[in-house]
Amino acid sequence: MNVEGKDRRRMLLDFFDITKGGKIFFNLIAIYILFTSITLPIIKYYIAKSSKTRHADDITRTKEYFNKVLNTPSLVYLLRNIAVKEFSAENVLFWENYQILQNMNYRHYNESKKAEDLNGDVSNARLISQYDYDGYYQQQIQSVATDAMTQYAYDPSTPVPKEILPFYQNFFKTFIHKDGKAVVNISGNVSKTIHGDMSFPTVGIFDQAKEEVVDMMYNSIYPIFIQKYKKQLDETFV
Repeated sequence: MNVEGKDRRRMLLDFFDITKGGKIFFNLIAIYILFTSITLPIIKYYIAKSSKTRHADDITRTKEYFNKVLNTPSLVYLLRNIAVKEFSAENVLFWENYQILQNMNYRHYNESKKAEDLNGDVSNARLISQYDYDGYYQQQIQSVATDAMTQYAYDPSTPVPKEILPFYQNFFKTFIHKDGKAVVNISGNVSKTIHGDMSFPTVGIFDQAKEEVVDMMYNSIYPIFIQKYKKQLDETFV
């Protein structure tokens, strides 16, 4: 073995001894993961809360104003950029996809009304099912940055129509199920309720989760948004 190889082997052995067989190294990694996933978000939450108290008279920092931001696609796009940097992109993605579900509901409601007007019978499932919901969903995905959520009154206890049920199931698998690709950090009680109701879901099954996700965004990334994009905010709602 040449000198360089011996030196490299000696360095590895020294590292092994210093870290006690690698235990210290892996402990440091575990501490880092714990800090970034739990401690850091808590710190940011209290910093944001303190900042909110100092600027209590600033209307742009109110929850009502934040709701206006969430219903302005161009500002949601900027909010998403911040969320990515703050390791909380799943919250904005949840909101955007929740909006799509609401638009899907509204579209189904409109198609049902058309069937009722044409035939005098809302139960005409053939006309309703003929609509291309997959195509409409893809359209919503592509235009999420430019189209706001359709605002309309609905009964949250209404069963999810079978034509759009797959979209609800996909939403659940992505954002609520523990193995989802973008699971949001909602309370255990809300998560448990959603899991139990997925057998016979209603159109409002994710409403409570939405409220918690909006609160998380308001307390964590919205203060950063205001600091960075205050000018855009004022120009949008002038």
